[in-house]
Amino acid sequence: MIINDNKETVTCRICGEQCKRIYGKHLKFAHNNMTTKEYKELYEGAPIMALSDKAKTTINGGKHMKKEKYKKMFAEKIRGTKNPNHKKNTTELERKSRSPFSKNFSKYEGVENIEEHISIFAKEAIKDRISDTSLEYYLLRGYDEETSQEMLSERQTTFTLEKCIEKHGKDKGTDIYNKRQEKWQKSLNENGNLKLGYSNISQVLFKSISYGMEGNFRFALNGGEMPLRKKSGGVWLYDFTHTDRMKIIEYQGDQYHANPKTFKEHDRPHPFRKDMTADDIWIKDKEKLRIATESGYEVLYIWDSEFRAVGIDKKKIIIDKCIKFLST
Repeated sequence: MIINDNKETVTCRICGEQCKRIYGKHLKFAHNNMTTKEYKELYEGAPIMALSDKAKTTINGGKHMKKEKYKKMFAEKIRGTKNPNHKKNTTELERKSRSPFSKNFSKYEGVENIEEHISIFAKEAIKDRISDTSLEYYLLRGYDEETSQEMLSERQTTFTLEKCIEKHGKDKGTDIYNKRQEKWQKSLNENGNLKLGYSNISQVLFKSISYGMEGNFRFALNGGEMPLRKKSGGVWLYDFTHTDRMKIIEYQGDQYHANPKTFKEHDRPHPFRKDMTADDIWIKDKEKLRIATESGYEVLYIWDSEFRAVGIDKKKIIIDKCIKFLST
């Protein structure tokens, strides 16, 4: 028998036929339903598919499993007691012997420095994981930039100063909360994610302002939004800042900030924070304003409906209004 395994075909070690794939139809019809496992045991190391076919399989392999439909389907199959590693189905020793995160993992026998090995494995296992505490998680699900930022904020409300104080006491809880906020803020800045927390139309306004006058400005697409520290820890981010003249322009979404021309104090206009009334939102925005004014800044508010819904001529009036505010 001449063995000729190449890019397009491989040689069947039983009959010598050149096949694109040994497994499947060839073993079934030419070799009386022999299984792939039986073939591999008989001819250890012999390829069962051509290189070109293997390359295509590798590229496409597992793609369907990344879709939400299949993730949910298979998650349901191993949920609760259906999981073969559930406490009801195994002993603690059995579970540890199956877990690569455990020192007792069966494949770690003879491995030196198991702790380091586990650390490397853990980092590799989660390197591509995107959690719901990142902006990318929401962006990949089709939400726009502003909505993604709001949904991230909603997710992060599970970690609050009040909960930290309740769990750890006032002093320790406040310290834990402040350190967590500073770490989160630093991470967002270093990874560039804060630039995603704005509406595109607000940047149209801010670019128009910056083209129309001289000075040093900060906004999402120009150095990032300016932070000022909160009294309770963390920071407020301000949409547009003229750092030379100590002036701030806040671009307010009508629903997100409960435009008082549209909403009453007991309304709940926020698309995601349904627990917040308009009055709750106003209190929050007043606190943000207070921090700015105490830091020496003047603040001008522009409502989204004020700028978005008008024609080019009226947009210019709003741009001029902003320039005048920044200039005086």
